[in-house]
Amino acid sequence: MNGITLGGIDPSIVRELSGVYKPFVKAFKELVSNAYDADADHVHVRITDDFSSIIVEDDGTGMTPFEFRNDFTRIGGGSRRWLGERTRKGRLRIGSKGIGFLALARYCSTLEVVSGANRPFRLEQSLPDARPVELDQILGFAVPAGFFRRFTFTLHRSGRGASSPVKRSQYKVDAKTRTLRFEKSVSGPLHLALSFDCRNMGFRAFLNFDRLLELADKADLDKLSDFATIEFFQEKHRKRRGRTQIVAHELKSFVKRELQSERRKGYVRNIASRCGLDAFRWHLARSTPIRYARSTGTGAKKALALVTNRKELRLAELRITHAGQTTTLERPIYPVEPEALPLHDDILIPVAINEAGLRAAGFIAGYESVIFPAEYRGVVIRVRGVAIGDPSFLGAEHLLTGANKAALSQITGEINVLSGLDAVDALNPGRESFYEESEQFKTLRRNLIGDGETVSGVLASAISAVLRRSQVRSSLKDVIGRACLRRRVLDDIAAAVAELIATGAPIGQSLRTLTKRKHSQTNGLADAPDWDFSGPPRIGGLKVLDAAHLAEPVEIDYKNQVIRLDMARHEWDWTLVLFNRRLQVANKRGGPMQPLGELNLKEDTFFLNWEHPIRSQMDERAFLRTAVAWILAREAAAGDADQMMELALRLLSFRSGVADG
Repeated sequence: MNGITLGGIDPSIVRELSGVYKPFVKAFKELVSNAYDADADHVHVRITDDFSSIIVEDDGTGMTPFEFRNDFTRIGGGSRRWLGERTRKGRLRIGSKGIGFLALARYCSTLEVVSGANRPFRLEQSLPDARPVELDQILGFAVPAGFFRRFTFTLHRSGRGASSPVKRSQYKVDAKTRTLRFEKSVSGPLHLALSFDCRNMGFRAFLNFDRLLELADKADLDKLSDFATIEFFQEKHRKRRGRTQIVAHELKSFVKRELQSERRKGYVRNIASRCGLDAFRWHLARSTPIRYARSTGTGAKKALALVTNRKELRLAELRITHAGQTTTLERPIYPVEPEALPLHDDILIPVAINEAGLRAAGFIAGYESVIFPAEYRGVVIRVRGVAIGDPSFLGAEHLLTGANKAALSQITGEINVLSGLDAVDALNPGRESFYEESEQFKTLRRNLIGDGETVSGVLASAISAVLRRSQVRSSLKDVIGRACLRRRVLDDIAAAVAELIATGAPIGQSLRTLTKRKHSQTNGLADAPDWDFSGPPRIGGLKVLDAAHLAEPVEIDYKNQVIRLDMARHEWDWTLVLFNRRLQVANKRGGPMQPLGELNLKEDTFFLNWEHPIRSQMDERAFLRTAVAWILAREAAAGDADQMMELALRLLSFRSGVADG
């Protein structure tokens, strides 16, 4: 094998860039991005059974050995600078920073690259004079002598006046010394055009990261050829597209521990609690240019329609194999998760930005409960299919307090940048965040969360929708809960009366006598206005309607801005059962001068005065229990004060076996 010269690198840059990608999966995804930039359709990741190595194979256009040296291993250049903005297939390139090969430097000992391509390599260079040209120096590595027949050289004089070609007889290539030499008759500045036929050949290169980091620590990068080696090999036929295989050998112990970690015990809700390999698959699927996971759910389909761009180029397949099991990855988003909460139209907010050179599309969605797994909380922003950092709210969490901030745990989102936010100018080297000074990023941020010290934009709409639903649910819970408590009081009183009568004691006999009476004395409370317990006319801006025979106690129709309450259910029933007699409880606004309540046994009606002064000293349930118990005790005791007190206390203290709700 021959060494590869990669000079001109500052040791501090190597140390910095080799630690940019954390954790391991974020570094590894760079290999998948490289395959995408090589126009691959299929990428296969294989992890050895013992997790010692990880292999990436793709069916892309491959690399010539010269492209490997000049592009793949070039620090600070980037493939787009050398190969153009778009790939041969027309994809916008992901690669930009020229640090891809360093991504795995701290995660494995050696990186092996095997590839090849049928493309010719061409190089042009100006020569100041006709001194011998050392080919190893201009190519960066030594081409084996057996492959020198693949070289083609064209030379022109480039001095004043018209250029003239240098005859083939005036120079020769010494394969032994790998030097281009000129006859004495050749002088002055020259222009060299070099071509190398790469058909039916491949190469194998090794990048020794342990050695590289050792050299960097010693600031001895003049010996960079000590860490990178390359060998050429002949292939009989290479008719198919170039194939690249990259192997990360000897994964570091902490990487193996991470991949081998077991699933946490108990109920696992978050991705971080899954086994290491499952978490690796999930994060890789989230951060690479693959298709979205599909779903049959209505809400999920609408969300997918907002992020799916038919013109978007992506990998046709990304597979991972370990221990004989192969998984084809699809990009997961929260709306398509099996355990995802229902996604409603009013909290699925489309994002469509076309401003100041930025085009972006996607959605932000809110939910009625906290989102799990927690890794889905926040908005993912993708540039060319690659997630930029973890989901976030672009700093909005630092501007919010109280319920508004808490609502962020119920919001997720997915936004694809279609143009603008160029990977070179807008993203930091590790693609973990945007440069704040980017004008397109400022446009994106303004549309999503607004400017200044308050949150507006699309996120504010999502927060409002979440809080509105929370308010509606909370208010409904209160309304229905109060109805259930009132019903519980009447059921307790009925059960107490039945139990006291069943004992046969004198106090029970007085109640039995009361249930047989047909007459009682009233004093006009029946004529007082009714006290309405039907629920508020509006909750959270939605109109409340009385409905019957619903499948659930309540139906919320956000589309039509209506809440339907099934008030035919038992909790809304105001009937009081006294042994074998049913009385209708009529709620009245009798005012402070009217009695607490009246019993009309002729019409089987129990009148309650909800404006009595005692009402201000207790809640609904306590007032209802107190009023009904004392009025029944007074009517049953027929003037016997001791019996009235005993009966009232027995009715007040009785509780059925069901706990209060």
